[in-house]
Amino acid sequence: MIILEFNRVELDFCTACQGCWMDRGELGLLLQGTPDLPDDFTLTGERKSERRCPRCFRSMRAGVLPGTHVDVDICGEDGIWLDQGEAQTIAREKADSAHGAAFVDFVSNVFGGAKKNQ
Repeated sequence: MIILEFNRVELDFCTACQGCWMDRGELGLLLQGTPDLPDDFTLTGERKSERRCPRCFRSMRAGVLPGTHVDVDICGEDGIWLDQGEAQTIAREKADSAHGAAFVDFVSNVFGGAKKNQ
């Protein structure tokens, strides 16, 4: 994992799988400029994840993040794990235009992948 900073938020990226860990509140800050709310982590089709939280090591929850078509892994207390490309997809589907576009461009430039207008 490497730590990158974007808009004063530290993002933990895995260079091997290009996944991303975001601590609780960071996804909302990046996409909308305000921290996540508890309802932001209510998942559609929720089930037990096979992934463990990298902070508390408890089993995470998996399901579709509201307002998107992306299946994510969440620790309700610690944060969210996004597999490769999921950050870009969530930003395109969920963010307000200014925050989301900047975040998509940042992740695309650092790790590759489709940009918002492609």
